[in-house]
Amino acid sequence: MAFINAFNPAPAPWLPFRDCDVIDRVATEDFYEKQGKGFECPEFELKVVHDVHNYFAIDLFQRIRMSQVTGKKVVMILPSPENAVFISLAENINKYQVSCANVEVFFLYEYANEKGEVAPWQSPYSRSGHFMRYFYYKVEEHLRMPLEQIHFFTTENVSGYSKMIEEAGGADVAYTAISWSGGIGAIDAESFPAETMEEFLAMGSRVVTPMPEMIAHDSLRGMFGCSGDIGNVPPCAATVGPKDIAAAKERFDVEYMAALGGAPAQQKFAAKLALFGPVCPKLPASMLRLYPGCMYVSDDVAKPPVYAPDEPWLDGALEEIRVKEEG
Repeated sequence: MAFINAFNPAPAPWLPFRDCDVIDRVATEDFYEKQGKGFECPEFELKVVHDVHNYFAIDLFQRIRMSQVTGKKVVMILPSPENAVFISLAENINKYQVSCANVEVFFLYEYANEKGEVAPWQSPYSRSGHFMRYFYYKVEEHLRMPLEQIHFFTTENVSGYSKMIEEAGGADVAYTAISWSGGIGAIDAESFPAETMEEFLAMGSRVVTPMPEMIAHDSLRGMFGCSGDIGNVPPCAATVGPKDIAAAKERFDVEYMAALGGAPAQQKFAAKLALFGPVCPKLPASMLRLYPGCMYVSDDVAKPPVYAPDEPWLDGALEEIRVKEEG
């Protein structure tokens, strides 16, 4: 048998995006070199920063402060858990005595069980519960927003959650993050199937069953011991729809998830596909490039992928094998 050093596998069949030419091209893109604007929307920008959490916390604080200064309501779509950001924000709200009275909060998504029943915020499985524990109840009582201005997902309101955001005047800002499966939060290509971007961008809130990659992604969070505890991650989610992200006046995307030391980063390739692949429903996060906003990528995520070089002796050993087999 002749020695063959060629092996070209196709992407796994359940993946929504399987264009090998694009996948190979995107893998070589450099976040640092592509910083700036130059995307489909002139007001969308990519920035690589050292501490994404810091940018996130400062942006939140400034929007809340300005809502007090101007007396105007600010409507936010927030991801959770973002405990480090919530703690820092609460401490600064208290230190500078900034009122949250004009802040109205909606959530990016919340966990649900296999029956589609949404986790109440008091549940240890709730994502929005982290917002309450690490922000709301850490803020001095006289500075908090009224509880009725925090809109939790419930089993009863999920189908009308998009309408609730519209009735609040739409989000002034949607804070987002890209999942391992290439979606925004629980908005993935499998749960929001569409033939065109127009169809995709018209879809609203719903209960979904996330792709397996999303379950794996979430199992690495602190609420599951950073342990890969996939058996405890709830199997469904209540989520906003693409229309809610699109309708926001601004998008603030944060990409920072990396293991300690920063070499493995599960958002690295998903963010590359979103930024440098085609804008299409099979890459849901690619929608960010169509609207004003910014994607903040941490140094850990922006670092080039780690492809370990072959050992120096390998080429010689393979050549010896080839000669023997062909001789």
